[in-house]
Amino acid sequence: ASPAGTTAPASSSSPRRARPPTRRGAPFSSRPAPPRRMSSMPSGGPRTWDGSTPPVITSDEPGSWAHDTVSRRLREDILARVFRDNADVLASGTNAEANLRALDAELAAAATSVITRVPPDGGPDVDTWTQLCEPHLGKTWLEAPWLFAEFYFYRRILAAIGYFDPASPAFGHDPFARDKRAGLDAGMGAAASLARRTNAFAEKCQSGSAVTAEEVRLFLMVALWGNRMDLSIWPEDGGNEGGGVKGERAANAFADALSSGEKYLLADDSQAAARLLLSPTPVKHRERQTAGGTKSKAKDVSVVVDNAGFELTCDLAMADALIARGCASRVTLRVKAHPTFVSDATVADAIDTVDAMASSADADVAAMGARWRRHLASGAWVLVPDFAWCQPQPFWSLPDPVAAELARSALVIIKGDANYRRLLGDARWDLATPFEDVTCCFPAPLLALRTLKAELGCGIPRLKAKDAEEKRPGDWMTSGTFGCAQLNAAPAGQHAVASLATALPRDASFAGGGGREGGKGEGEGGFALAERERLDLTKTIVALANASRELARELRSAPARSSVALGSVAGGTRNATGDDRRKLDVVADDIFASHLAACGGVRWYSSEETDEPRELEPGGTIAVCCDPLDGSRNIDCNIPVGSIFGVYRVAPTLGTGEGDGVAQCTQPARSQLAAGYAHHSGAATLVLAVGDEGSAVEFVLDDDTGAFVVANDGAPLRCPPRGQIYSLNDAGFDDWPEGLRRYVTDARRGENQTGKRYSARYVCSLVGDFHRTMKYGGWCGNPRPHLRRQFEVSPLAFVARAAGAVATDGSYEDLMATETGPVAAHERTPLFVGSVDDVGELLTYGDIRQVAKTYAL
Repeated sequence: ASPAGTTAPASSSSPRRARPPTRRGAPFSSRPAPPRRMSSMPSGGPRTWDGSTPPVITSDEPGSWAHDTVSRRLREDILARVFRDNADVLASGTNAEANLRALDAELAAAATSVITRVPPDGGPDVDTWTQLCEPHLGKTWLEAPWLFAEFYFYRRILAAIGYFDPASPAFGHDPFARDKRAGLDAGMGAAASLARRTNAFAEKCQSGSAVTAEEVRLFLMVALWGNRMDLSIWPEDGGNEGGGVKGERAANAFADALSSGEKYLLADDSQAAARLLLSPTPVKHRERQTAGGTKSKAKDVSVVVDNAGFELTCDLAMADALIARGCASRVTLRVKAHPTFVSDATVADAIDTVDAMASSADADVAAMGARWRRHLASGAWVLVPDFAWCQPQPFWSLPDPVAAELARSALVIIKGDANYRRLLGDARWDLATPFEDVTCCFPAPLLALRTLKAELGCGIPRLKAKDAEEKRPGDWMTSGTFGCAQLNAAPAGQHAVASLATALPRDASFAGGGGREGGKGEGEGGFALAERERLDLTKTIVALANASRELARELRSAPARSSVALGSVAGGTRNATGDDRRKLDVVADDIFASHLAACGGVRWYSSEETDEPRELEPGGTIAVCCDPLDGSRNIDCNIPVGSIFGVYRVAPTLGTGEGDGVAQCTQPARSQLAAGYAHHSGAATLVLAVGDEGSAVEFVLDDDTGAFVVANDGAPLRCPPRGQIYSLNDAGFDDWPEGLRRYVTDARRGENQTGKRYSARYVCSLVGDFHRTMKYGGWCGNPRPHLRRQFEVSPLAFVARAAGAVATDGSYEDLMATETGPVAAHERTPLFVGSVDDVGELLTYGDIRQVAKTYAL
C-alpha cells in the first residue's frame, strides 16, 4: 500500500513545440511529443499497487459478522437494551419512545430500509453528518458501509431521544450509562490487582531505580487485553460470563496481560514501542505554553480511548505508568464527545472511573485513584473530547484541527477495534499487507492496540493467521481472543507526492529496461511495471520527499551550527569524483540513504559521494542515483542549493543480473521511471516527474505539517518554448569553442533568431539555474564535461522532457533518446538544457562543447 492524497495536477495536453531546423540538420525529431497524461485520483488514504483501495466492508453478506451486527445485533441486543435501561426517560407515548420505535422498525427491515439524513436535532455535528450521509442516501442499511451503519445507528439513537435538545427529558442523558456502570463495578476486583502493580511501579520510578522496556511493555499489554471489555458484545451482567463470580472476565483480562497473552498476539511490536517511549530523545519535541506564559518542552503522548469500564481502568494504568517513568510529560486522553458504541468512553466516564478508584475501600486502589486525580489536576493528564471520534470517516480524513493536534504528539496510541477499523478505512486489506503501508497517512507515530472483533486486519503474517484459524475456526477474527500491538514509528505521509505514482494508469508503459519474471514484461515501446515494482516506486518517491524535508531542516539550522555543519570535512577528503567534501555533503548523503533504506523498496543507491552503489534492501526492485547536495560549495554564504535524483527499475537482464549494482545504476536516461530535484531557497520546493507521460509537478514544503503540497494552483511546471536568458559561467568565454562564443556574442547583441538581446543569469548552483530556466525559459548548462551524467544530467533531462523542455550534451542528440548509459557510474558530461527553441538555435552554431578544464572557485 502507499499513500495518496492531493490529486496531482492534470497535465497540459498541448504538444511540444517542434525544434527549428539547424545548419547541420534537425538535431531533434520534429514530431510533437504525446500529450502529458495524469489521471485523477480519489483524495486521501493509502492505495494498493494500482492506485485503488480494497473494498470496504458492507453488511449484505449473510453469515458475516457485519451482516449479523446490522441485521440482528443492533436491534435485538443494543436497541432492546436501550429500551430496558432507560424506562425513566422513554415513557410510552413520548417523542423519544416513538422515535426509537421508528428506528426499531427500520432495523427490522434493514434489507429494504434506506439511509436518510440525521435529523437537525441541535447537535453541533449535524452539518458533518449531513456530509457523511450524502454518499449513502438511498442505500439500504445492509448496502451502506458497515462502519458507517454502526456509527450512524448510535447517532440516530441520540437524535431519537433528544440528547441535544434542552427541552427533552433525555437532554444530555447517556442511554448506556447503566451498562457502563455495571462494567466499572465488575472490574473493581481486578482493579485491586492492577493497583498493586501500578503503585509499585510508580514507587520504583520515584525512587530513581532503573526501569526496563519489559516493565513499560507490560502496561501496554494490560491496555491491549483490556480491550476485551467491549460492552457492546458482552452479556448484560457486566462481564459475568457463564454465571461465575462477578467480574470474572475483567480479572481474566488482566491475568492474560500478566501471563499468557503473548501466545494470542498475531503481531507484536510492543517491545519496539516500549523502547521508543523510553528513548531519551523524543520522536518529536513540541513547545507548549505554560500558565506563566513561558514555553516549555513537552513530550506528548495521545491515547485515542475506546471503551469505558475496566478497559478504561487499564488505559489509565498505562497512562499512569507513562507519566511515572517520564515516557511522557503529558498524556492527552482523547475521548468521545457523546455516548456511542454502548461502552465508548466520554469525559464523564473517565472522571467517574478516577472517582471510583479514589473512593474505593481498597487502600491500593484508593492510592492509585488519588494519584490519578493529581495527574488531572496538574495537567499531566488532559481529557479532550471531540466529535471526530464519534464518526465513521477514515483516520486519513480526520478534520484538519484534529489531525494537527495529533501531529504534535510523540506517539499516538490507538485503542480498540472500532478505531482500528477507521485506521484501515474499514477495508478488506490483504492481511499480510504491512501495517506501515496501510497507516502511511496517519499524521503522527502510532501504536495500535487491538483485540480482533471485526473481519479485517493488516500486518498479520500468513502463518499466524492460519494458526489462529485452526485455534478458533470460524470466529478467530471476531471473538476478541487474538490481539495485535502494531507500531508505525514514522508514517511516510506525503500524500500529494505519492499520488504521482498511484495515479499512473494500470497499463502505463515505460521505456527501456529488461523484463522481470512475474511482471507484464516488454511491450511495444517499453514495459509495464509489476505490482511490487509499482508499490516500490511509490514508496521511493515518498522517501525522497521525506529526505528532502529532513535536509531542508538541516540546511535551515546550519548557520547556527556552523562549527559542526559548515565547511569542509576534516582532513580535506574528497568524494568519488574528486570534489572537496563539505560536512553537509556527508549529512545529506546519510539522510537520503537512511530514508531510502527505510522505505523497503530500494535495492541499489548510487551517490555522488561514494565510489560504488550501496545495496540497501536485497528484496527491493528500485535503483536510485542521487546527488544529495548539489551546489554545496555555496552553503557557507547561503546561496540556494538542491538535491537531484533519478529512479530506475532493477532489471534482471542488465549486467550480471539484479545483484550487479553498477549495471543497475548506469542505465540510460530514458530508462528512468521517475526523476526530480529539491530546491532549497526562500522556500523548500520539490519537482517530480513520474512515468514517460507524466507532467513535471512542483511542490512546496508546508512547514506546519511537514508535507509537500502542490504549488502553482495545481498547474504543471512547463518551460516556455523560448526565453531570453542564457546561464553558464562567462568566465570561461576565452576557452570556449568558436560556436559557443559566437552564439553568446549574438545573444548579447540581439543578433539572433528572435532579434532580442539576452541576459546572463548564473547562480553556480545547477538546481537553482535549472529551476529558473524551467520557470522563465532560455537555457542553462555547462559546456565542459563537468557534470555527473547519472547524478545530475540524466535526472534533469527527464524532468526537462516532462516540462516540455529538452536536454542535450551538445552532440545534436536529445539525451532522453540516448539508448546507452554511461561507461562508469561517475562519468562526466557537458549539459545544455532549456527551452526547445533556444537549445535548438544554440545547436545551429556548430561546436559548443568545451574541452575539460578546471577553474578556481
